[in-house]
Amino acid sequence: MRMSYGAYLIFYFWNLQPVMEMFFGTSGLVALGGRFPQQPSPVPTIFTILSDRSDTVVWLVTLLGMFSGAILATGIFNRITPLVAWICVSSVVTIIPSNSGDFLVQCYAILMVFAGLAGHLGKPVWQCSTGDHPAWSLRLFQIQIVFVYFFSGWHKLASVAWYNGSAFHYVVSQEFWSRFDITWLAAYPVFTSAITTFVLFFELLLFPVLIWVPATRRLMLGCGLIFHLMIFATLKVFVFHQIVLLFYLAFLTSDDISQLKNHLESVLKKRHLTLFKFSQPYHE
Repeated sequence: MRMSYGAYLIFYFWNLQPVMEMFFGTSGLVALGGRFPQQPSPVPTIFTILSDRSDTVVWLVTLLGMFSGAILATGIFNRITPLVAWICVSSVVTIIPSNSGDFLVQCYAILMVFAGLAGHLGKPVWQCSTGDHPAWSLRLFQIQIVFVYFFSGWHKLASVAWYNGSAFHYVVSQEFWSRFDITWLAAYPVFTSAITTFVLFFELLLFPVLIWVPATRRLMLGCGLIFHLMIFATLKVFVFHQIVLLFYLAFLTSDDISQLKNHLESVLKKRHLTLFKFSQPYHE
């Protein structure tokens, strides 16, 4: 989880740099005297402490966030690095208009701070970890994503479109958020209604309950993976799906990781043998 989160922070801050520059750069909205689109947070951030009108500060936040991700991925300074990453993430999320995915990144950063201060983030990548760490810090990640799913579904129930099963119909009918044309799905209301109902059941009941059952844990993780990958492949929804999948890592056991590693090694070995076979000269 630590390595994946660190690598994700590099991707996250690099993609946010143009957005930060648009608001807080030398030629950004704030520097030109424009009104900020939302009330500034009373919580101090890097932008408010140092400056809010300079590309230098924008690049400072960007590079510091990426650097903290790189250091975190290597596994050194595990107690202080998550705190630096959290400061950078919070500076972005609390001061720039954000979506639910950005707030989840902030939640993940906070939980990583707790795990780091408790010494639960393991050793550097060049050292072999020995023994198991206490489960409470890992449990926080699990409970967080379960709550996210449940209250997301609960909030959807307050919407008439979700309650009567027509939400997905409206989603596929628009083109602005679609990566490609999927408006033809609107001609199948039974299908769109079924998908809408399945999403509600998955968020309110299936995942929050069955993820804790050993026999169905892998099934729920697989369904969730397919669910988010399909949405990411068809709709322009950023950040949310990537950070949710990082939360999924908290449910993987050492046996799951070993089996996945063995499966990947087996696939690569078969592929290597196949390539070696076809590369040999043919003799009659």
